[in-house]
Amino acid sequence: MFYEPKNNDHGLPKNPFKSCTVPRVIGWISTKNEDGTDNIAPYSQFTNLTFDPPLVLFSANQNVFDDRKNTVKNIERTGEFVYNLVPESLAQEMNKSSIAELPEGFKDKFEYCGLEKEKSNVVDVARVKGSPVQYEIKYKQTIRLPGVDTINTIDIIIGEVVGVHIADEYITDEGLVDVVKIRPVARLGYFDFTVVDNSFTMDTPKISPEKQALVDKGLEGKV
Repeated sequence: MFYEPKNNDHGLPKNPFKSCTVPRVIGWISTKNEDGTDNIAPYSQFTNLTFDPPLVLFSANQNVFDDRKNTVKNIERTGEFVYNLVPESLAQEMNKSSIAELPEGFKDKFEYCGLEKEKSNVVDVARVKGSPVQYEIKYKQTIRLPGVDTINTIDIIIGEVVGVHIADEYITDEGLVDVVKIRPVARLGYFDFTVVDNSFTMDTPKISPEKQALVDKGLEGKV
């Protein structure tokens, strides 16, 4: 099949676009609200940009109230946020944190989701206790792009990772992060998710030794 997104002429019951860019890392982003309470929400359009310095980005559509997401406003106000990797054991809490509006009586998303907090070392933002990997991040800039309608307008947030937490039990004897043991949750399309439960290794095609050293440095993210 072939279709043009601007015409939405795929002829399927649901738009297939998000189901074809998979799996996507879930950026479980925690921030501090203006009243000092803690906020957390998942964003499936999250990725690394580069490694020296380590930069990440995520994009957030506007909410159903025709406003920018609280996460975005918190980051721009405080200049800080935290990425919490989602293990399979916290999948339900992550999904619960996607609620657009907290019920009456709740102001703190961590409390609403039943999440334990840990203090960060560099930024003043809570981390998720039980998340195997967390990045403490300083805000760099926002790129705002219009969509077809207001909810499709996006804020692209770019930040620099200034601190990395990795739970010791997920580091192998060889000094590698055991991703399969973590079983990270990833986003598919529709209402579907997946878990990383296997991996395989492939060496890149080799070139001259001096240039290959640069290739290896980039692939491994060495700084």
